[in-house]
Order: sequence, then C-alpha cells, then structure tokens
Amino acid sequence: MTNEHNERMSDMEVSEIKKLVEAESERIAKQGEWPAYKLPFAVESIAGRIPNAGETNGQGFDAGVASALDLIPRDKQRLASVLHANYSPEAVEQVKRELKELDPNSETAWWLAACSLCKEGGIDQNAFKEQVKKFEDLAADDKARGEAAKAEYAHMSSLFSTEKYNFPYGETDGAIQGAYIAGYPAASNFSKEYGIYFVGTYMPSLGLEDFEWSKEVDEKDRPKSGPVHGSKQFVKCSSEEEFKKVLEVVKKHLKMEN
Repeated sequence: MTNEHNERMSDMEVSEIKKLVEAESERIAKQGEWPAYKLPFAVESIAGRIPNAGETNGQGFDAGVASALDLIPRDKQRLASVLHANYSPEAVEQVKRELKELDPNSETAWWLAACSLCKEGGIDQNAFKEQVKKFEDLAADDKARGEAAKAEYAHMSSLFSTEKYNFPYGETDGAIQGAYIAGYPAASNFSKEYGIYFVGTYMPSLGLEDFEWSKEVDEKDRPKSGPVHGSKQFVKCSSEEEFKKVLEVVKKHLKMEN
C-alpha cells in the first residue's frame, strides 16, 4: 500500500477499506513484534474493529487501523504497532521521553493523534468514515496533529483515579494508557459499551495464569472473562466481583499494594 491512497481513503466504501486493513494487519503485527500467540489474531484485532454493514457497535478507528492504511507514515508506525498489542516497558519509556517535547512528527504524536479519535464502541460505518476523514485532516496538518496529540495526552492523564479500587481505574477508553504513562505498572477500565472490566499491564505478566475465570459468554458466544487473545498482559472480567478478585492477585504480583 502507498500513501497515494490517503487523500481518497474516506471516500472509499467501508468494505473496501476493511479489505485493505485485512491485507495489512499481519504486517502491523510483525512490525509491532507481537508475541507469537497473538499473531494469529492480527486481522481480528485490527481489521475486526471496522464495522460491517448494519453494525452499530463497532470498535472503530484507532492507531492500528491508521497504520494499516498508511495514514501514519511507514517510518512512524512502529510505536503504534507495538502499543496495539505488545505494551512493553521500552515502549512506555519511549512515550514518556517523546512527551517531553512532543514533536508532531514523533511516533508518540502520531499515536496520540490517532488515539484522539478512538471511541471503542458505538461506531457504525458512517461514523467510521468520519473518523478516517478527521485523521486524514490531522495527518496533513503538523500543527493540528501536534495539538490533537497534546490534548489527547492531557485527556488520557485525567481518565483514571485510584480512589474506588485502590488501583488505577477509569470508565473511558484511554484510562489504562494514561495510567501507564503516569508511572503505574498496571491499570484497569470498565467498558460501558460491552459491560466488562479490563485489566492490563506493560510488564511481562499480570500473574493470573492460574486464575479460575467465569464461563459467561456474550451474544456472539465469546468468553466475557479471561485473557484477551491468550495474553498474559491484558484480561477481561465479566463482573465486578470477578474484577475485584483479579485486582487482588495483580496487586500482589506486581507489588502495588500499599
């Protein structure tokens, strides 16, 4: 794929955009050095965010989709590719380092600008095309992209607190990333759209390998609890009761207890 597509991307049919993303998803996963057990889920994890015709609750646009479409330049995609499914101490440190100056052409600025348009649910095809159009505008304007990145960083930083669960927690997409950047090794959020809790870390593991998960499934017969795509770093919980049990294990494992 080449950047010659970029000016017309938002004018394409969503089904065609999705085909392009499907074709590039594996490249993004390899570029981000995703763990081997996550590679088979590359298409689902990236292209699966794009809503099909009639779907009203798609996850929608994010930095992974932006990278697959080359709306983020190839030489600025690696960080976004890593942060899609391979959070690591090195990636978090890169974000912290680049935030000090936040050059609009840094990998962190491109990632944050794409994150600024991410909604994580409630997206139909018209809304998705509008997300793509807005990012095309940001991609073409250094100043606007830099401002969007700064605003998204400030937004992320405000999305979590430790008061409710004595653990970084938020109820909006970006809360977990905001907590990481603030210095917490793990964090959580509740997805109102899906009614489930998520817990993540950029360390090698949350320490939940032996945890006994709920067997509850969603309307598509997918588990509502357990590791996301087999990850040791990112899990979902079907209830607050399960979520609290998970937090106790995680806090002990990562030595986050007071």
